[in-house]
Amino acid sequence: MASKPFLTSRYAMAGALAGLAGFLAFLLIHQVLIVPIWFIAPFGAVVAVLAGLLVAWAFEALRPRLPRNIWLAVLAFTALLTLTQVAAYFASSVQEPIANMVFRNQALPGKLGTILARFAIDLFLTSAIVGGLLGLLVGRSKQAAGRMALAALGFAIGPGHNTPFFAGVASSQGTLWALISGAIVAAGVVFAVVVNTIE
Repeated sequence: MASKPFLTSRYAMAGALAGLAGFLAFLLIHQVLIVPIWFIAPFGAVVAVLAGLLVAWAFEALRPRLPRNIWLAVLAFTALLTLTQVAAYFASSVQEPIANMVFRNQALPGKLGTILARFAIDLFLTSAIVGGLLGLLVGRSKQAAGRMALAALGFAIGPGHNTPFFAGVASSQGTLWALISGAIVAAGVVFAVVVNTIE
């Protein structure tokens, strides 16, 4: 029997809804701890759905090697996904904080290239590499590695995008991890609830 195409599967629906749930949690936490940013909701919702689909696609590839219980499977998978952001955090925290390169929400002269490189390398490249390695280690296939790399990249673009900016700023650590953990917990719960109807 042919497998159902991913985009018409419950995994895809669960991923899209989980992405939106994580984004809503991110917006609420951002409002409480930093400032309201509801104006990004239309664009952010599109990004959240796409990121959620990438994460669900990776989960599908790793599912056979995760615990049978869906809640344990989602817990294990979200731990792997969080590790990709921990790696990005450490890559950025050993360098000068990006906050030192910004004044009144603008990059200081000559610092824009450095800031962009920090996001490109510390966040996106690091997340993708670690995600790919974790996918290969757990999924034992190139397909799992590729999907997990894309999922880590999608998550980095979403709630992880603050990592390079906050890393190295002691007063921002709680805020950074509240944003990341709040988004991933909300997304994980919604994902598990929806996928639970499959298994």
